[in-house]
Amino acid sequence: MSKVVAIANQKGGVGKTTTAVNLGACLGELGRSILIVDADPQGNATSGLGVDRSKLDYSLYDCLVRNVEPVKALRATEFPGVWLLPSSLDLAGAEIEL
Repeated sequence: MSKVVAIANQKGGVGKTTTAVNLGACLGELGRSILIVDADPQGNATSGLGVDRSKLDYSLYDCLVRNVEPVKALRATEFPGVWLLPSSLDLAGAEIEL
């Protein structure tokens, strides 16, 4: 059975990204299939998982604003079993466009 774990806090700099990346990597090492959704325009989870944002074809922004199927934006990471729906700087303007 799948489970969703949301790591959230209104305050910045409290370790949300660090927690998500490390928890995901650990669970992946234990054989779990993990999807991390990077919803921060800064894209630190994307970078932290070894994905070069300058080489992305699609990101979460494209899924939200341009109706790109999320599966097209998914990227494998350097961690076994860990997949990423990456962020981009474009995400900063998504609220206005939506």
